[in-house]
Amino acid sequence: MKALILALLTVASAAHAQNSGLTVFESHGTMHYAMVPTDKARDTQYMENAAYRFCQDQNKGSCRVMIWADSLDKPTGNPFHTRYDENKLAEYLRNYGGADGMRFNCKLVPGASRCYQQ
Repeated sequence: MKALILALLTVASAAHAQNSGLTVFESHGTMHYAMVPTDKARDTQYMENAAYRFCQDQNKGSCRVMIWADSLDKPTGNPFHTRYDENKLAEYLRNYGGADGMRFNCKLVPGASRCYQQ
């Protein structure tokens, strides 16, 4: 019975995440790995809005969403291998270690105004 309830909650969470514009494919507490459609991989406003909506729907104080394009190789596990940082498009933080906001990998998302260092 517990397994069934857990499976239903997982499906509901995944469906809800897709409604935000993100597909969350793995979660570790308040840290989430997500992907966006390839055609949205350079759309900074789309990614920021989707991550914001996803974190708003989480009933936790902090939220961290790392975003990859659905056509790229994506990580599994926590921590993931550092090679996946090269493919990461963006990272959204809400109340996460005192940080807030969206930062982009400007090597993959040219023209983004808020970049993080690789």
